[in-house]
Amino acid sequence: MISVIIVVYKSKKSLLKKFIKNLNKKNKLIIINNSKNYDFSKIKLPNKTTIIKTNNKGYGSALNLALKRCETKYAIISNIDVSFKKNFFKIFYNLSKKLNDFTVLIPNHKKNKLLNDFIETYDGEAATMMVDVKKISKLKFDENFFLYYEETDLFHRCKLKNFKVYKISDLRVMHKRSSSVEFKDDKNYIMKWHYMWSMFYFYKKNFSFFYALKKTYILILKDAVMLIYYFLIFDKSNFKFRYYRLYGIIFSILGFKSFKRP
Repeated sequence: MISVIIVVYKSKKSLLKKFIKNLNKKNKLIIINNSKNYDFSKIKLPNKTTIIKTNNKGYGSALNLALKRCETKYAIISNIDVSFKKNFFKIFYNLSKKLNDFTVLIPNHKKNKLLNDFIETYDGEAATMMVDVKKISKLKFDENFFLYYEETDLFHRCKLKNFKVYKISDLRVMHKRSSSVEFKDDKNYIMKWHYMWSMFYFYKKNFSFFYALKKTYILILKDAVMLIYYFLIFDKSNFKFRYYRLYGIIFSILGFKSFKRP
């Protein structure tokens, strides 16, 4: 038996229903509900479903809470805006049995098939992943990240601990990024704020402040130039896009905690 963990924040009902349809009856479903007044009444949930209502403290915080409540050895953590083939969860679990020791297994998020069936890797996208609950619970997701780079940071720390992370070449998923929620007004721009804040924080935390500057200064300069350009041509939408990116990374450079909330 395996648990499936998802986090809900104002998620589209159609995507959630589609995701749940692909679950096996044996799967335990843990839903962390970061939304206010989210209505599950019209969604047919599996019998083995646990819903945990929380204040929205971020994706990593939600996953840590779910892992505390997880009673199975392994869990699949997934975004709901991920598409995969029928019986995906069963296939994923069966493939995991081929490895004697792993901490994280990641499906192939790209269209191309890789050379080996299992590739040891500590970077890349992980909109869906299988984790060893006990090992990941020891490491925990860094709750300073509200959005973005939680998995990148986790995999980096796995490498330092010699906790094995593998990608499965022939098990594919497609992630429609940021499609699970319809953002309105400034909320979409706030996502850009978090992406830049988290990027700088990740490099600073795991390497050094000056390394983080080296990795990001070109992006900062580009955003600054484009901000001025869009201001001069009165392009409000693109101006706000560049503004929020700069806003996020500057506050990360200055050492402020992640504070912007949708």
